[in-house]
Amino acid sequence: MLVDNFININQLKKSELEDILSDSFHFQEIFKKNDIPFFENKNVIFLFLEPSTRTKTSFHFACSILGIKVIDISQENSSILKGESIENTLSTLNSYPADAIIIRSSNHDDFKAAERILDFPIINAGSGTNSHPTQTLADLKTLKEKFDDFKELKISIVGDLLHSRVANSFIEGFSKYKLKTNLFSPPYFKPEKIDPEKVNFYEDFEECLNNSDVVMALRIQKERFKNLNINLKEYSSKYQIDQNKLDKFNIKYIMHPGPVNEGVEISKGLQNNIKSLISNQVKNGVWVRCAILNKILKVD
Repeated sequence: MLVDNFININQLKKSELEDILSDSFHFQEIFKKNDIPFFENKNVIFLFLEPSTRTKTSFHFACSILGIKVIDISQENSSILKGESIENTLSTLNSYPADAIIIRSSNHDDFKAAERILDFPIINAGSGTNSHPTQTLADLKTLKEKFDDFKELKISIVGDLLHSRVANSFIEGFSKYKLKTNLFSPPYFKPEKIDPEKVNFYEDFEECLNNSDVVMALRIQKERFKNLNINLKEYSSKYQIDQNKLDKFNIKYIMHPGPVNEGVEISKGLQNNIKSLISNQVKNGVWVRCAILNKILKVD
């Protein structure tokens, strides 16, 4: 079903996307019965060249649940710090008997190099501002737990859209259902390209919220820009999601891919609100990553 590599959500047909999500529910259920298929003698390399808590930990748990051995490499303990190029690092890793590699990098060209050099499958755990396909799977599974179908569902993503790989991948995934994602950002975070066939972009924050069943807030990714001076107090006063906005606009649920900057894009304590699906997104990250590893490593 999948090609050898899982780099972008748009490489999947809707039926394939649904199949992975179905498998994720299946893994969640059979885990309760201690009936998980065991991967014997499978070795997966983790190459994380950016910080990660949720994605890396959920991949670790997925591998542990499936019995996969993990060879963990971070930028801090790799020869990249000594000046080795990513190409030479990948060539070195290609010499080992790995069954797959999970890569996170701020540079999308690293994935192109990996596709060119490696002889085993690649899973994208976050590619710069480009894509984060496994997060989209976790988000869609989270929504499926709350909504029988997506037919009339209105999802809005608000915040730093310009630097958000999460938004990019979610838009692609949600469009598989012939649905548009609502978007809002301040002018300085507006994406350079907007596809009107896949999104509705709102210039007015409250108008966007008023057309939302679910709102996904995004943090300001300060690590991805240097020349933009943002007053966080002013930003939060204008664009923060809080309990009053959830009530005023009858928003059913709040989501956030993490990490959350409490008091900025959402008010303090909101992630623990009854309307928050943020912890569900984290939990579901494990099961969708089990499903992807299962597809990539071809265990029935």
